Amino acid sequence: MLIGPAQSQPAQPSDGGSRSRVLHVAARRWKVAVVALTLALVIATLGVGIAASESQSRSHILSLFKLKGTSSATFVSTFLSQQANRERQAASRFLSGATVSQRRFGLAVSAFGSNAAVLLDSRGRLLDAVPADGALAGRQIAHRYAHLSAAEEGRVAVSGVVPSAVGRVPVAAVAVPFSTPSGRRVFSAAYQTSGSTLGAFVEHTVAYRPHGVYLVDGSENIVAASPKSGAHSLRELDPALASAITRSSLGAVGGAGSPRTFTVAGVPGTSWRLVIAVPDSRLFVSISGWSHRLPWIVFALVSVLAVALLFVVARLMALSERMANSARTDALTGLANRRAVSEHLTRATARARRTGRPVSVLMIDLDRFKETNDRYGHRAGDRVLRAVANSMREALRGEDIYGRWGGDEFIVVLPDTDEEEAAGAAERLQEHAETADLLDIGLPGGVPMSIGTATRTVTTPEDLVQEADFALYQQKAARRSAARGSSHQLELSA
Repeated sequence: MLIGPAQSQPAQPSDGGSRSRVLHVAARRWKVAVVALTLALVIATLGVGIAASESQSRSHILSLFKLKGTSSATFVSTFLSQQANRERQAASRFLSGATVSQRRFGLAVSAFGSNAAVLLDSRGRLLDAVPADGALAGRQIAHRYAHLSAAEEGRVAVSGVVPSAVGRVPVAAVAVPFSTPSGRRVFSAAYQTSGSTLGAFVEHTVAYRPHGVYLVDGSENIVAASPKSGAHSLRELDPALASAITRSSLGAVGGAGSPRTFTVAGVPGTSWRLVIAVPDSRLFVSISGWSHRLPWIVFALVSVLAVALLFVVARLMALSERMANSARTDALTGLANRRAVSEHLTRATARARRTGRPVSVLMIDLDRFKETNDRYGHRAGDRVLRAVANSMREALRGEDIYGRWGGDEFIVVLPDTDEEEAAGAAERLQEHAETADLLDIGLPGGVPMSIGTATRTVTTPEDLVQEADFALYQQKAARRSAARGSSHQLELSA
């Protein structure tokens, strides 16, 4: 008959140290998880650091690239401003008279290396031109060109690429207003887009090749280009780049055979823009190739080493756990050994004193064990011990602690168990032991055993074990006396 907690809900059979082993396994797994998380954080930090460093380097390169475009556009603006100042100074000196001879005008124009120029009066009428065109003399032409109209209003102006007034060849002109005794006049010198000083500057804007550097006007007509090209507009020369600069001032050129990056900067004081496009293989050469791959190779090696380290740590922890279990487990039966049971007994008696609930101990000794060993050998004796261990697993509760005390002695610690419940546990254990199939080694009735019990609330582990051991001794002595009495009665009957 089941007694106590086992009556209402039998517990899952368990070794005496099963709960402890579960806790140890959980603790080991938690430690491995902590180590794994730490290594993962270190690796992730390293990876993020490498990616951030590359991103920062890339961003820095792009910033320098954009600055290159801005500074180059500023240089073009400075050059045009200086050119305008020189034109104004020369015009004020040589072209301020009431009449300007064609020879004097031609000398002033040639001094600027220009082969096309016009001189207008305050009403926009043509006073002189190079090349000379008598048909245009005295006619108003300022309204035909935005830069001449702006100069007539008193502002320095730079044209886009326009056909010259006389030769109708593509030129870019700088028009300046200047004061004379006869009123304000406008002098505009034009420069052919091919072979100009700006062309030489554009060619040397980016040192390495291949590259594409283009100085374009507001309509994307090419003022100067490197490499030189016969195309008249950027859209004609490079449609992908022309489309890209309409969306952003810095970015990738889409639809290109090889990746390119561009930057575009406006030329201050003009409608011009400077466009630079270079292959990514040249722009990002400092962070490509081995300089790009090496950090990730190191990252991969560190990751592999971290995984190997985690594996080693897990194996070492498992080995340590197995060694700890071996030190606390009886090798033959798989039950807790005397050391492990003693530790549990110490905690159980301390808990009994603290809670006021009793703790019981069963001290078990196997009957006729020496006889079985002597007759059938130690292997048979080992079978008996394992059979007892299995009986304990089947009969006792999950919270009970049990193990091998030594030789053929076993011990059971029953927390929160009074005398009646302890007696019931002893009865269940004996019943299970009697069902063991050991007929071949002379034990048709299973494993006979004697069990001494002791129950206390305030006690020490030593006193409780000693009391259970004394109860066991008394039970065995009583059995021996009963056996001798039965034998004597049989002799008298005979």
